[in-house]
Amino acid sequence: MSEPGVDPYPAAWEADVLLRDGHPVHLRPITPADGDTLRTFHESLSNRTVYFRFFSAKPALTDADVKYFTSVDHVQRVALIALDAGTMVGVGRFDALGDGSAEVAFVIRDDVQGLGLGSVLLEHLVAAARELGLQRFVAEVLPENTRMLATFREAGFEITQRREEDVLAVSFDIEPTRTSIAVMEAREHRAEARSVHRLLHPSRVAVVGASRSPGGLGHTLLRNLVDGGFTGDLVAVHPEVEEIAGVRCVRSLTEVGETIDLAVVVVPAERVAAVIEDAEQAKVHGLVVISGGFGDAGDEGLRMQSELVAHVHRTGMRLVGPNALGLMNTDPAVRLNASLVPAMPLSGRIGFFSQSGALGGSILGRFRRRGLGLSSFVSAGNRADISGNDLLQYWEEDADTDLVLLHLETIGNARKFARIVHRLSRTKPVVMVRAGGAGQRHPLGHAVRSTRLGQDAVDDILGDCGLIVVESIHHLLDVAQVAASQPLPTGSGLAIVSNSDALAVMAANACERTSMHLVGEPVTFARQESPEAYEHAIDAAMADPDVGSVLAIFVPPIEHRSADEIRAVLDRYAVGAAEASGGKPLVALMVGEPGERSRGPRPVTPSFSDVEDAFHALDAVTRYAAWRRSPASERPSVVETDLPALELSPGVITGEPAAAACRAMGLEVSLTNEGDGPGLRIRLAEDPLFGPVIIVGVDDPVAEVLDDRAYRLAPVTQDGARTMLRSVAALTVAMDHADPSEEALDRLAALVSATSRVVTAGADVGEVDIRHVHQRSGAEGSLGATDISVVVSPSSIAPEPTARRM
Repeated sequence: MSEPGVDPYPAAWEADVLLRDGHPVHLRPITPADGDTLRTFHESLSNRTVYFRFFSAKPALTDADVKYFTSVDHVQRVALIALDAGTMVGVGRFDALGDGSAEVAFVIRDDVQGLGLGSVLLEHLVAAARELGLQRFVAEVLPENTRMLATFREAGFEITQRREEDVLAVSFDIEPTRTSIAVMEAREHRAEARSVHRLLHPSRVAVVGASRSPGGLGHTLLRNLVDGGFTGDLVAVHPEVEEIAGVRCVRSLTEVGETIDLAVVVVPAERVAAVIEDAEQAKVHGLVVISGGFGDAGDEGLRMQSELVAHVHRTGMRLVGPNALGLMNTDPAVRLNASLVPAMPLSGRIGFFSQSGALGGSILGRFRRRGLGLSSFVSAGNRADISGNDLLQYWEEDADTDLVLLHLETIGNARKFARIVHRLSRTKPVVMVRAGGAGQRHPLGHAVRSTRLGQDAVDDILGDCGLIVVESIHHLLDVAQVAASQPLPTGSGLAIVSNSDALAVMAANACERTSMHLVGEPVTFARQESPEAYEHAIDAAMADPDVGSVLAIFVPPIEHRSADEIRAVLDRYAVGAAEASGGKPLVALMVGEPGERSRGPRPVTPSFSDVEDAFHALDAVTRYAAWRRSPASERPSVVETDLPALELSPGVITGEPAAAACRAMGLEVSLTNEGDGPGLRIRLAEDPLFGPVIIVGVDDPVAEVLDDRAYRLAPVTQDGARTMLRSVAALTVAMDHADPSEEALDRLAALVSATSRVVTAGADVGEVDIRHVHQRSGAEGSLGATDISVVVSPSSIAPEPTARRM
């Protein structure tokens, strides 16, 4: 029960966040029960920090102080506290002033200052204030309090300050800006990357649940760490023995007496909570929970899993799992195999994340057979905490990783995933096996939203972010073979060099089904031709500016000469590409060779035994290279818009009232009864997984059935809208069988972009549907539609968060 005059506790403001060093803390609103905690926190502060906060000496809080600071109404007076393993390390608050502004203040414990907690508290206070309708923060700051002034300045807001006697009066609008969002995302990126770095580069690892019996999971894990050559200190937890497999044993984690970076847990699910208590006392940084029996075991297990994550975050740890296969780092300085996979993978420059333990282990074996080396590998099982997003943040920073592979069964925070992939793909290819669209069954243990979008729509959205989406593990490895060893194609032109006329024709025909085009005719010669003939033909193709990539086909002659001589020629190009920048990819079609063949970690030219496999892989990297060469797709910030705000009553608006509402929001479209062609359908809809999505297609039943539509996350720029329109195959049908002029395309793109930005226009618009969009006759530059509807309802999914959280 809430006190009279006190609003209900806003549980939605609770959040687990990461500090700059990757350490998690818990944020929540303050309550009257936090009085003693607040007193202890205040007494832990230095005199200087207290003076900066209260402008005077204040060695202790009075009873009146405690009551005032902890009794807030969560509306006019708001306070958030930061807890590290249950201990208060920071508090931020604001008091509304009645004019749309509020006075803000926060204080951080001295030993935590400099880790970004002040910035995190400010982000969450801003988000709460905006939710309550406030527009501006003000603060009084002592001039020598440089840290607080820097926090305000570095937040990305437009700060104004003036001197008033002995203090600085600071004020700023709290409407998020492109700069403030960029700052928030950059801090989020660094924190998450560093959090994962500690897991993959531990100095000390403990195995909890190690057993003496060979074949048991605990014994297997310990043996894998030993056999993998882990370079750090290794310890096992066992209640009875002193040593297992040459590793010293202790009875609990607290007995280690030194910092433990990583604890690998292999005990029954019901004992994991006790291990977490022990790990908390030992100040362990991160956990890998191999144990199953959580979300993978039904509703009760899912409840236990939720409690496990909350407990882990309260104690300041990160969690891989539960039901995880484990993690690996092939760095010679680390040599970490904290997994159930017996053999370390080859060392290489590929980062690989897999949710499924069984599939992850199987795929690692296929990596080795193809000679593909990994930098690091994580199989997160139920993915209750550490997720693919965390690993993407890490691999973006990791200098030892050039290519990222993902085997995802579900996508959790889809908008964040798309945002990170878009940024990462500008420098490193990211390849993912299809996660599935609407109707996909989720594995037990994965508590995520489902999308209503079909597979093609999901592929469209993710492809716009630069992600390479493939249909199978086989294709994942095919693309990896090319992307890991070859430079990116310089264009869509393909040159074919072959000693088989039949295979050259087959390859030329296959090329027509891809985004590539054949440059000239295939260069063919007799099967008995010398390796030098290949070398001369490949050199000529590489020198041709119209050629973006080269395919070399070799059929070994029956009479003599194995493929080894040709391979030696081809691999010289791979070595050259690895040692120099630039260049063009060379892919081989070697008839009679197995598709999976270990060649060790040295650079080799990727070879395939099947034409379709070769073209699938080469086409994938060609499309990706074209995306990367294109200007960076500017994504309009969801917190910036030139559309006017509009107040609309909840419900469904149709006809002229809907058209008027659209025009009021800046959508230049009128309701008419004219138009000969089927016209376009422009729809803004909310998906449970992806949030606001803009959809464009021909307003025709056949086109709807064929799903001839373009999908993007909203909002989109006008250039992005033009790309969407050009990808609609039946666009000319929509425009009355005429190719639209550039002016007409610009008008349509402007309408698509404006519609997509309605999500930022202030009204709770859940859907906009504009049908039969066409050029109005006799009205130059004017667009009409035969039907318009607007659904107004509170959105359940924000387009993008304005405060970071785990």
